[in-house]
Amino acid sequence: MTATLPAWDAAAYDANRGHHRAYDDAFVASLPLRASDRLLDIGCGSGELTTVVAGLVPDGHVVGLDGSASMIDGASGRAAANQSFVLGPAQRLSELVGGQRFDGVYSRAALHWVPRAEWPGVLAGVHSVLGAGGWLRIECGGGDNVATMQALLDDVSAGLGGPTAPWNFLPAGAALELVEAAGFRPGADGWVRTVAQRRPFDRAALLGWLRSQCYQAYGDGEELAQTVEARVDELRRADGTFDMTFVRLDLLVYAVSE
Repeated sequence: MTATLPAWDAAAYDANRGHHRAYDDAFVASLPLRASDRLLDIGCGSGELTTVVAGLVPDGHVVGLDGSASMIDGASGRAAANQSFVLGPAQRLSELVGGQRFDGVYSRAALHWVPRAEWPGVLAGVHSVLGAGGWLRIECGGGDNVATMQALLDDVSAGLGGPTAPWNFLPAGAALELVEAAGFRPGADGWVRTVAQRRPFDRAALLGWLRSQCYQAYGDGEELAQTVEARVDELRRADGTFDMTFVRLDLLVYAVSE
């Protein structure tokens, strides 16, 4: 979802998505769906969640947008009849969806890949494809998300002359300012917040997550991976687990007329 999109492998992502999957039902239950809704899924990934949502709008349609051809291929392979897909970054969504209008837009575990400076453009694009009263639901990394993991990867990358993580983990206050500036309001039943979660990992699951979803942020080099994995026991908690503290930016807001 960044200007230079990281490489993704849909099969590897699917195999290591369990820590997100555990929260799928709660996310879907929070969507204000109607059977006839037309929806846009930003960063649809391998499409597992997109297909679930499509099943809840049998008289509607869900468009999945993702910047990875591998992810779009994976999502297309499991899609229902009321789904279609568009390849490209969130920063170009209003151009890519070709003037379509939507009742709701949602994004799960994706928009922290969009740099903070580019969020206003993304939010403006979302607003442009929604009618007044249309909703936007986002869940992604926020606040001090996966801070211990990022500190280790940043340290290893710096030692190899590489970059720091590009993730944009917004705090709730900054997110509220951005969505309001773009023409959204929480309204009576919406919210803008961050939520902390302890997600369970053992060593094997942690390595699978790092390989499928984290190294890409640093260029996915083999030397980086080998060095991190030689130090991975530094992420073991005092209780002996490799559980990670995730913090999610979690919001539901509604478009208002300009």
